[in-house]
Amino acid sequence: MSSYVLLANLRAGRCSNTAEVRLLRFWEARNVRKDGELMSLDMLLLDEQVE
Repeated sequence: MSSYVLLANLRAGRCSNTAEVRLLRFWEARNVRKDGELMSLDMLLLDEQVE
C-alpha cells in the first residue's frame, strides 16, 4: 500500500516521497528564435487533505 504526502509537506532534496495531485493547468514557454526550444514549464497542481 502506498502512502502519499501533501505538497506543502514536501522538502527540497533527495527523497522517496510520492505526492498524488491533480494537474489543473500546464504552460510551456518556447523560444521562437531557437526553433521552439523549451525555456520553461509551469504547472498548477492541486492536492487535498482528507481528514
